[in-house]
Amino acid sequence: MLDRAGLREITRGGHEVTKVVERFPDKFSSGFSSVTSVDMGRSLLVFVSGHVGMPVEGPPRVVATTFEEEARLCYENISQSLAKVGGSLKDLVRITAFLTNADDYPVYASVRQNLFQGAPPASSSVIVAGLLANARLEVDGVAVVAKR
Repeated sequence: MLDRAGLREITRGGHEVTKVVERFPDKFSSGFSSVTSVDMGRSLLVFVSGHVGMPVEGPPRVVATTFEEEARLCYENISQSLAKVGGSLKDLVRITAFLTNADDYPVYASVRQNLFQGAPPASSSVIVAGLLANARLEVDGVAVVAKR
């Protein structure tokens, strides 16, 4: 059962285990959190909701003039979400990208390669019919953040 403080009690083999779940609601929608972390003891297991390349303080739509700018802003938004739990892009272990046009993939791949030099996360890319907020790209991820 999930209580208001975000504590989840799980019974496994007759033992009660308590995990602390912390949620950071999205400023544009009350229906989801931009990032959720689960305390796993020495680290946090972090789930980052899909982010698009819209300005954090701007209108709730993509206004980038180039796909490269949109992709970079998308990852800046992911970085800001990870910072809420003490993490950064280097903590990502898995990302999924949703693109509306396969022709944009080489630009996306270049941005991703520049951001994750040396130790890239596992990654999947999917071509979709459309995205919200006038976006051409949306990326979500999973991270493991060491507790400090």
